[in-house]
Amino acid sequence: MTRPLRQAVLLALGLVAAATVSAADAQLLFIAPANHTLPFVGLQDGVLQRGLLKDLGEAIAARLGRSARFVVMPARRVSAALQRGEADGLCYTTPQWLGGELGLHWSRPLFDYTGVVARRRDVPALERLEQLAGEPLGTVAGYYYPEVERALGAGFARDDAPDMSLNLAKLAAGRTRYALTEQLTLSYAQREQPGQGLLPMLQTTHYPTYCVFSPRRGLPLKAVDAALERLVADGSLERLLARYR
Repeated sequence: MTRPLRQAVLLALGLVAAATVSAADAQLLFIAPANHTLPFVGLQDGVLQRGLLKDLGEAIAARLGRSARFVVMPARRVSAALQRGEADGLCYTTPQWLGGELGLHWSRPLFDYTGVVARRRDVPALERLEQLAGEPLGTVAGYYYPEVERALGAGFARDDAPDMSLNLAKLAAGRTRYALTEQLTLSYAQREQPGQGLLPMLQTTHYPTYCVFSPRRGLPLKAVDAALERLVADGSLERLLARYR
């Protein structure tokens, strides 16, 4: 290879590498936990196609002049992936869900998680959690329900489903009489499948959720915080949530 040709090849390779880095810098890589379902995560063939986490990630990226990309992974891998800088961020989470602060960058509170006990319309309504002692309760594998565990102790009888939507499907089919779920998930199911006759019965917990970002990715974290502030202040976040209620 002649020297001019070699220089031309090296220049071309350098331009390709620079374009690849530039394209990566123009993206935000968000995690979509595989055990979430609609309204948060809508997968098709293992790829995130719709849902609140997709909408929110795209809105954050747009405010930063970037595009959003999503990687689906098991919930048990999320914490380590963020700590290692394998993704930029995750929305709809809390420090306790990830096992602590972990040296990550947490956003302002965005919207609340409200845990509820759901029932079918033909099942008696109860007034206290303690009345569910010994009753098989629809739950999601890998999820923890500390408030229910404290209230029921040894009487907490889990009946695990692989994910949130299958947990409610079991309830609707009569395989359980009561299920532990989240209010937005239940509201979405009521809207999409009103014939199931599912109703909220008791609130179990209520606390804020956040987005969390990995400092190892070199994100401009102050700009990210400002983008989220604007999403809340101008009503954009509330409009995203309204799509699924």
